[in-house]
Amino acid sequence: RLVAEAYRIHLAHLFDPVLAVHTSLIEPLPHQITGVYGEMLSLQPLRFLLADDPGAGKTIMAGLLIKELMARGDVRRCLVCAPGNLAAQWQDELWFKFQTRFEILTRDVYDSAVSGNAFLEKDRAIIRLDQVARNENLKEQLQRTEWDLVIVDEAHKMSAHFWGGELEETQRYKLGEILSGISRHFLLMTATPHNGKEEDFQLFLRLIDRDRFEGRFRQGVH
Repeated sequence: RLVAEAYRIHLAHLFDPVLAVHTSLIEPLPHQITGVYGEMLSLQPLRFLLADDPGAGKTIMAGLLIKELMARGDVRRCLVCAPGNLAAQWQDELWFKFQTRFEILTRDVYDSAVSGNAFLEKDRAIIRLDQVARNENLKEQLQRTEWDLVIVDEAHKMSAHFWGGELEETQRYKLGEILSGISRHFLLMTATPHNGKEEDFQLFLRLIDRDRFEGRFRQGVH
């Protein structure tokens, strides 16, 4: 009976198109439903920039996406990258609102990893943006992993610029390139995607789709 019930739950999304909504402690707004179920879930793979005003509920949309893709068997390994001061907030919201447990990777977790690579040992993890971006060893470890879904909060911090025709990549941007390359689904979230410089914006979009924006990138270099 337990096996049959587990299988029924596994197939629940076939009968409830908004399963994550009905199994979470939230009351989503119309634009959140439209964004997740009308736009994001139809993309395979998802390579998406979610740019909305502060307070518009981007975290709620991300939580719905995570839970829905997990229910559909499309995501097992999921990584959230957020500024250090937001890591605990992400962990709390994903647990209390979506009953999905994520572990924040701390220095102790990295140091005590049995395999020597904590990223390999955790299937649902939250990393602190600057902690990883500034550590070459952690970035090298991360590059040796694969994820079904990676979500980056405050993604505009992963910036690159042109100065005098030369490309300047920040450590955060280099981390963004790594995350983009090791994930099948990749979601960038920010309220300020454009700083007024078109070339910088194209470099930012290049994190989502390197091939699509490669031409404009090369044009900017020249």
